[in-house]
Amino acid sequence: MGSTFNSFKFDLVSIILIFFLISRVIIDRSGLGGIIGIMVVGVFLLFVIYKQKMPKFLISMALIFTLLILYGFLNAYYLYNQPLYSMRGVIRYFTYFAIFIFAYYSKLSSRSLYNIYTVIVVAQSALATYQVLFLGMERPPGTFINSNHFSYFLIPYFSLTLFVYNKYFIAAFVFLLSAFLGGMGGVICLLLILLVYFAQYSSKKQKKWAIVLFPLLLFASAYLMQDRLKELEDITTVSDRIDAERGGGGSSLVWRIVTWNLMFDELTDKNGVYTGLGLEYASLASPYFLQSSIREPHNDYLRVLLELGVFGLIVFVFIIYYVLRNFLRIAKMLNSKLYFSIYASILALSIGLIVGNIIVLSTLFWFLLTIIGVARREEVDYRHVIG
Repeated sequence: MGSTFNSFKFDLVSIILIFFLISRVIIDRSGLGGIIGIMVVGVFLLFVIYKQKMPKFLISMALIFTLLILYGFLNAYYLYNQPLYSMRGVIRYFTYFAIFIFAYYSKLSSRSLYNIYTVIVVAQSALATYQVLFLGMERPPGTFINSNHFSYFLIPYFSLTLFVYNKYFIAAFVFLLSAFLGGMGGVICLLLILLVYFAQYSSKKQKKWAIVLFPLLLFASAYLMQDRLKELEDITTVSDRIDAERGGGGSSLVWRIVTWNLMFDELTDKNGVYTGLGLEYASLASPYFLQSSIREPHNDYLRVLLELGVFGLIVFVFIIYYVLRNFLRIAKMLNSKLYFSIYASILALSIGLIVGNIIVLSTLFWFLLTIIGVARREEVDYRHVIG
């Protein structure tokens, strides 16, 4: 009876996890993501009460994670007395941890997860094509808030396709799809994953092919993104616009650089460099959103600095470094294609953080953390089998 119940419990976790992942993709653009987030937190709390005991490494992760987010929440509450809105960020980031736990305790295999991911990517690609051909959208978002979000969502899938499953034609399609969506950050991330793949995991023959493929992919990307590339001609106006404090208009790169400067000046003026100005301070929908811009930072390192201060930024950068180092170590130790793909995804996203609002993309992180949770569980199972 006990073993049957345990089997059902884990099967149920997998079903709940898949439901949340698919639901999150479907409602991403609707603005109703908070509802799914609250559901995730509620189910997670019930799960923790039932599960009761967890591995020490999960408890350690939870403690560090909770302290950082709790500090940002309390700081925001102290500065603005907006507890209900500040909880929005707490719920968002808490769902990241919850999804990871669900994945770790599920029976979902990495192969099954990839198949689900594939169905979603195919459906989103078809929808994006429809949006261009029949709705006249220049940068189709699918069901995502915008095309950049869709482009970043492709990063873990591209890495899995390349490293784990060696489906090169599908990988090439995903790369061109990202260029078609028009997001330069997404394309740069995919190029970095390609570099990691050819440097770390490809055969000599594949490295020779890379000499041919790289120029072709770059040319195709440049053709698909020619309008975005033309925008960069105004890069010479950056210093003048910084002096004039003109953040709006111009190419995406120029307004980013100017806006970053204005945001940092505001942070300095409000004496928030060391303490930060509270969770969600850099969120556009926030009632206490910063005054220097009508847009979010599009630089998550700056976002963390704005919200959590220098100490929070140091912790954030250390976490990225620690995760990258350990995934690379485990990937080499186990010769694991799955761990190499995760390492490449996180490395690419860590670069994408410089120009994107990535850490708030719940749909992307739910899938990435599901991949990590499943990989971690499969690694533990493998260690038990061998020894």
